[in-house]
Amino acid sequence: MNLQSAPIRRIIAAAFVLVLVGQACTLSLFENPLNTGTSTQTPDVIALPPTPQVMAQTTFIVTVPEPLQPNESMAIAVMDEVTGLSLNATQYPMSARDSLTYTATLPLPHNSVVKYRYVRRGASQVLEDTNLGTAIRYRMYFVEGPAEIQDIIADWGDKSYARPTGTILGQITNVDTGSTLPNILVTAGGMQSITDSSGRFEIPGLPVGTQNLLVYSMDGMYQTFQQGAFVADGHTTVVDLRVKSLPLVNVTFSVTVPSTTVPGVPVRIAGNILQLGNTFADLQGGVSTSTERMPIMNLQPDGSYAITLALPAGADIQYKYTLGDGYWNAEHKQDGTWNQRELIVPAQEVMIQDTIVSWSSGDSPILFEVTVPSVTPPGDIIYIQFNTFGWMEPIPMWPLGNNRWAYKLYSPLNILGSFSYRYCRNGQCGSADDSQTVGTAPTGRLATTSIIGQDIQDTVNSWNWFENPEPVTLVGASITPRASGFVAGVEFQPTYRPSWSYYAPQAFINTQAIGANNVILTPSWTYTALSPLVFAPIPGQDPLWIDSAIMISQARSLGLNVSLFPTSHFPTPADPSSVPSASFWLNAPRDAQWWQMWFTRYRAFAVNYADLAAQTGVQTLILGGDWITVRHNGNPSLPKCANILRDRSCGHYPTPKPRLKHR
Repeated sequence: MNLQSAPIRRIIAAAFVLVLVGQACTLSLFENPLNTGTSTQTPDVIALPPTPQVMAQTTFIVTVPEPLQPNESMAIAVMDEVTGLSLNATQYPMSARDSLTYTATLPLPHNSVVKYRYVRRGASQVLEDTNLGTAIRYRMYFVEGPAEIQDIIADWGDKSYARPTGTILGQITNVDTGSTLPNILVTAGGMQSITDSSGRFEIPGLPVGTQNLLVYSMDGMYQTFQQGAFVADGHTTVVDLRVKSLPLVNVTFSVTVPSTTVPGVPVRIAGNILQLGNTFADLQGGVSTSTERMPIMNLQPDGSYAITLALPAGADIQYKYTLGDGYWNAEHKQDGTWNQRELIVPAQEVMIQDTIVSWSSGDSPILFEVTVPSVTPPGDIIYIQFNTFGWMEPIPMWPLGNNRWAYKLYSPLNILGSFSYRYCRNGQCGSADDSQTVGTAPTGRLATTSIIGQDIQDTVNSWNWFENPEPVTLVGASITPRASGFVAGVEFQPTYRPSWSYYAPQAFINTQAIGANNVILTPSWTYTALSPLVFAPIPGQDPLWIDSAIMISQARSLGLNVSLFPTSHFPTPADPSSVPSASFWLNAPRDAQWWQMWFTRYRAFAVNYADLAAQTGVQTLILGGDWITVRHNGNPSLPKCANILRDRSCGHYPTPKPRLKHR
């Protein structure tokens, strides 16, 4: 497909939106703040006054796998992905119709997309999971008007049931152009699948019965679609779905901030779509939004903040303003609860005028100030990471100049008490740490909330991985000039985190600066189940199609050639001494039916990245990896293996990496 084709133009356009809005803070609090004197030009648009949302009475009817115990009850939890799925869910009790059926009627905003799951409440709370034993992040329902929705709970987190299941298999295309659509989220029965380049999705292990099948565009660029799909025992229900693209309209957000706001600090918008920082992933500490991917608003001369974003008309936008992410330093209502706003984007340009009541909840704010080593690279951004019930996603601090950084924590101090924190470079907490708090699970520094404001002053004496950054004398050597077609490149590691996208452009600049003319990107899919085999991208662990498209576009804009080397991630084995790929093959059924399934999945994986390469101008596609050839490690009880594509007996560790190249 030509680079100028309509689907890829929409992808690249959305990519540049993500790149441009997700900039980290570079202001100095002692100088003119960021964007001072730069105002957002307000077009002649309609100012949308606050109006009550039209609500639709929606009845949820759910069937449980077995009767509840006398001390147990059922609830439906409506999820808040902007704050964090495990951090701000609202539970509504359900009433029993009979021993296996429960119901609840909720008023829900018309044209909204609701995320929810079921909870069994007793001595403890138990969440539903899938028939494959995996956690249900949420179910999705598109509120088109008053309606009933019927669900089937496959399993509980503390139990397991043997029940008949089936599969939904389908393809998503653009109704206007007929082109297939990658990067579309499809859900049914609480299970999720993301379409590949062929628009293909597959959801196995669904309980028999009618499931609500919903098609959702993570960037809002396509109309949400849902229908009932009947699942039969041991059968595959095939569906062919067509969705319509939505036109973009300019939406200007203008917000007045509290007088307690530190002048000039970056105010961001956190929201439920990709452009507003949602990663659709389970990140550290239960959050899903990434600060680096959120739009930063422009400071106006009157002290307010504003930004104009191109958003799809008709999209359901759930958002909040924040000085951190969706959880830390997000806006609150007068009663101290988080303030979650909702907008159905109108068909014409509009200005949204909001007022933030408070950043605070509970105790007085805490100001963290830190002095970092003078050898810290000038382009680095210092982050602060908090630990409440686990280390959470790090937050960029505000530069003061002269190797000093600050961050004022306003909320949610009402639920913390004592908590720990630490500093790191460029968001790489767990790697580029303060030498006093190194690793994935350090104790950290200690802070305690108080009704009196605090100013905590710290010093980082040295950085992990950067203890001795003095330059080393290099001895020159005579290098024979290479021919013009010689490839000198850098291969990027397949490990991925959504917050790293902000630093990718600088990584490509550094790659170019050392004389390389090629970058090898290693996007991945992950095996999550053996039988039925599930091999697909996992948000947060594997880059989405649009994430890879962004990186390719950034590298090519610098004149670098790009190679794609798609890789496979394997489940972590129970035995920590085992190699994940070897353990995977040893535990697989490896019968004829399983191999046919594996080849089908791997072909889809290869074609997905071949299509991505063709549509984005990638020069080379590399297929293969460590897992292709595996041999035993000397254990006489294991037969020797040659190639996993020919031999179904595999040992423990790989031989050197063979690669199959296609230009």
